[in-house]
Amino acid sequence: MKRTKGTFLVGRLITSLGLGGALACSAAAPGTNEAPPKITIPYVATRHDTVKDLLWMAGVGTNDVVYDLGSGDGRVVIAAVRDFGARRAVGIELDAKLVQESCEHAAEAGVSDRVEFIHGDLFTNDFSAASVVVLYLGHGANLGLRAQIIRTLQPGARVVSHGFGMGEWTKDKTLDVRTPFLGMHSESFNEFRGNPDVPDFDERRDRANHDTLAAWIVPAPVAGVWRGKVRTQSGEHELKLTLHQQLSGLSGSFQLQGPTNLEGAVRADLWGSHLRCWCIPSQNWIPNQMWIDGHVNDDTLSGGLRMFQNTNAVGFEWVAHRDKADFTGTWEWPGASNAPVQFKIERRAGLLNATYADKNREKTPWRDDTRPVPVLDLYDFGGGLYFTLLLGREGNDLRGGSRRIGSQNGWIVGEAVMEDGTLRGTIAFFPYKDDPERLISQLFKQTQPPERKTAPPSGRRDWQPKRVGP
Repeated sequence: MKRTKGTFLVGRLITSLGLGGALACSAAAPGTNEAPPKITIPYVATRHDTVKDLLWMAGVGTNDVVYDLGSGDGRVVIAAVRDFGARRAVGIELDAKLVQESCEHAAEAGVSDRVEFIHGDLFTNDFSAASVVVLYLGHGANLGLRAQIIRTLQPGARVVSHGFGMGEWTKDKTLDVRTPFLGMHSESFNEFRGNPDVPDFDERRDRANHDTLAAWIVPAPVAGVWRGKVRTQSGEHELKLTLHQQLSGLSGSFQLQGPTNLEGAVRADLWGSHLRCWCIPSQNWIPNQMWIDGHVNDDTLSGGLRMFQNTNAVGFEWVAHRDKADFTGTWEWPGASNAPVQFKIERRAGLLNATYADKNREKTPWRDDTRPVPVLDLYDFGGGLYFTLLLGREGNDLRGGSRRIGSQNGWIVGEAVMEDGTLRGTIAFFPYKDDPERLISQLFKQTQPPERKTAPPSGRRDWQPKRVGP
């Protein structure tokens, strides 16, 4: 049984409650928390057949630890161990009565010794031990959890969601299930609808008679510059792979230096820690193509390499190592009207933290948007980084909240690879679909909208920020 969101505010879920604790089913129920949540996710049951579909999509088996975030009456947790043989299953649920009900159901099913229920906030509890995570929360809540999922789960862990996506994180599996069940219809207005470059956060099909299920494989951090030796008929070469990572999506280039010099594009596919690369030379397209198939473990890529040499394909074992990268510091690049935009990156307790500041943004008596904004959706991909930022969202929280008016507000997406102390990649700014400031101006029949500063350039462009300070 799951919780799903019915409004765009629902993602601001109980983050300040600080309540909860683990509850084994043989123990007493947790005490009722006296401080009710300000906003809760409405309680909607998942059909039992949909529960089985979700666990089947995730490939749950005897070695898995399953976490159900927003576990309701415990049906996903119970089904994971009873019907799919999971080694262990854990539910995190805010409602103490539902936690108690879950324990009773687990006892009736005879699985109390293999399940656990945590009474608390799913955003603040640790689920890093999971090999499978099950969600039925909402687009905003999924986005709010996305960074924690990718940062803390092991590469290859599976995430399955009922009815809601993960923004621009491309699905690895989808399942459309016809059902007579009337599900949740309401959802936040999609500011990006109609923009082909921006993910559709409200991509569900007809919810009156369909369930849409999706699965993702947690990617390993593979961005960066990789170097390894390649021996060909003409001698030993140095192969350099440069991989840019956008969550599970990859792009890149290669350079082969030695007796024969080649360079070109890399088409890459990532499945957990399993990396496959097709190196396509800019010239002599068929000869000297290379295929790499291997696994990434920290800063080592090991596997096999096959290379066409004239008409023969030669294969051998290959190992590459990734260049070290230090992203910390204050990075600057031209923003709107060529005014400086700064991105300050720090490392705390081993994790990257960043703030974004644009001194050219609007400043009003009641709000100062020129102050640094925390970047909550930030990913350290080893030798490269990726981030998104929703400017103008209240609290800059991916999980929900209203957005502020103004042409400078929208979605920023950036990615870059570190090489020789320089970050190189791409950055994009996509304004929200409608500008409420202009709409209000038209409503009151003003001939001109209020004066405002120039918006950041829209669309994707090359990005090479300069480090200007610590």
